[in-house]
Amino acid sequence: MPVFSPFISLRYVDRTAADALVAPPYDVLSEAQRTSLENRHPHNSVRMDFPHGKTDPQAYVGVAERVRAWLSSGVLAFDEVATFTVYRMTASVDGRKTTTTGVLGALRLEAPGTGDILPHEQTTPKDKADRLSLLRAARLNTSPIWGLSLTAGLGRACAEVTASATPDLHATDEGVLHEAWIVSDPTTCGRIQELVAQSPIVIADGHHRLETALGYQGECSAGDEGAASILALIVELAPEELEIRPIYRLVDAPTGVDIEEVLRPFFDLERVELDNDDFVTGAVAGGALGLVTMSGRWFARPRPDAFGEPVDLDTVALATALQSVDGVSARYHHDANVVFAAVAEGSASAGVFVRPVRIDQIRTVAETRTRMPPKATFFWPKPRTGVVFRPLDVPLADSPV
Repeated sequence: MPVFSPFISLRYVDRTAADALVAPPYDVLSEAQRTSLENRHPHNSVRMDFPHGKTDPQAYVGVAERVRAWLSSGVLAFDEVATFTVYRMTASVDGRKTTTTGVLGALRLEAPGTGDILPHEQTTPKDKADRLSLLRAARLNTSPIWGLSLTAGLGRACAEVTASATPDLHATDEGVLHEAWIVSDPTTCGRIQELVAQSPIVIADGHHRLETALGYQGECSAGDEGAASILALIVELAPEELEIRPIYRLVDAPTGVDIEEVLRPFFDLERVELDNDDFVTGAVAGGALGLVTMSGRWFARPRPDAFGEPVDLDTVALATALQSVDGVSARYHHDANVVFAAVAEGSASAGVFVRPVRIDQIRTVAETRTRMPPKATFFWPKPRTGVVFRPLDVPLADSPV
């Protein structure tokens, strides 16, 4: 069963400045965005999560020194007791309000395939050296991985916390309201632990950080309890708690290869004349993928007889088709405008707009302990760095509380 525990958190003391202190996670930031965040506030959390020269292990020695300096000067302080943090993100999407509420705590690591922490998609190769350098030099979790709990009722338990008290932190970043409630009450903490322990956890975001943490744990002694867990945001797998967006495909093909002809054996293609927004929304509404090339636009509907067995995921159907021709490959982007621009300027042979993965599809993958293809889901909004930090060298609460 998943073991999820409160811990002695490291937090900003003056949380009234939270707008200027929080930052998006390191892996979605450019160098220019990092510089902008540094200029926003001298103590912005990006200075711990994404330091200058982040490919240099020495940069993370500087992170450790910065944490010590900020503790000494009163910028940061430890909680007096082990706590959970209930965390809510509120955004507006197409005129409707969406909320995602979960709990930040310490999730005990499990080797893949040995327990109830389940990666939900295959991973692509990625350099993980910077996260390993951070763990080695600073012994600090700066940004959480994101897990989805199959337990019904976790969202309700979080809602009871948010309804009973004012938030201890609130910040608005990129149009999203981020709020946090510090939870130290043993009864509430125990209930959260018990709920999380009832069902497997599906990793929604942070697969590479999880893999890095497991690698670091292997470097440490068997009794290193700090290295045995990772900072995690756990959210109930429920439609009302999640905004799931697709990750689109930029297709590259050798000269002379026509992507339309690559797809025809697998998809029925319907040529359409629509502007960008209507094209993307029309494909989704019509149960199709959207294909755009220099020569036109098509709705692409998977042919039931083309795959040997029923295919429920757009990403699986598309990957099967693209793999049928040597030299054809795909890149990934979640911004439709980037895909349209890449095709128009000729830096991609085609763009394919897949439909968002559904909650029931994620649950099926979890229950069968299989994985989706890489880059199947984009969970939005993203948790901010700076809401809470987890030092590895402070104790967890006993389990259960």
